[in-house]
Amino acid sequence: ALSFSLSLLSCSEKKEKISEDQVIGMRTTAMEFMKDLKGVLISQIQTNGVLQAVSVCSDTAQVLTNNFGVQKGVYIKRVSIKNRNANNFPDDFEKKVLSKFELLHQNKELTSETEHAEIVEEGEFKYLRYLKPILVQAECLNCHGSESDIMPEVKQLIAQEYIGDKAVGYKIGDLRGAVSLKKAIE
Repeated sequence: ALSFSLSLLSCSEKKEKISEDQVIGMRTTAMEFMKDLKGVLISQIQTNGVLQAVSVCSDTAQVLTNNFGVQKGVYIKRVSIKNRNANNFPDDFEKKVLSKFELLHQNKELTSETEHAEIVEEGEFKYLRYLKPILVQAECLNCHGSESDIMPEVKQLIAQEYIGDKAVGYKIGDLRGAVSLKKAIE
């Protein structure tokens, strides 16, 4: 069995343990979410082409994310340091974990198994926070790849929809960002 030694030291130095069930729950939700989103994206590319898929990644993804979160009772979003959509900018906790993922990626230690779970206190509330890396796959390059990967009309649409877009220049296997889940705990 996997052991989870991820914990948080609070002011009183008491460690907050995370159960394996809690982590499995978050992992399952994150992976199901990514599968749903990828399914919608790929069917959109196949049916209506890459240009239409740009709006899926922006509009549809935001709606799908919100609905999915409400349905599962968790706060969920996609975050990236090189974000395209302002809504996907990471908070301080997410930045810290993304930096950790980036370091693992640079050391070629980032895998599909990588995840981060931690219990954090925010004000008088406690949350279980969970991040799972999003790695760039072939279909991502249509909109997030190098200059030569992205069709001119797609480039034009992105420039028009997203001022100051930072989400390009990726290669397959790069760290794109993470799925971030947050759940209030008793």
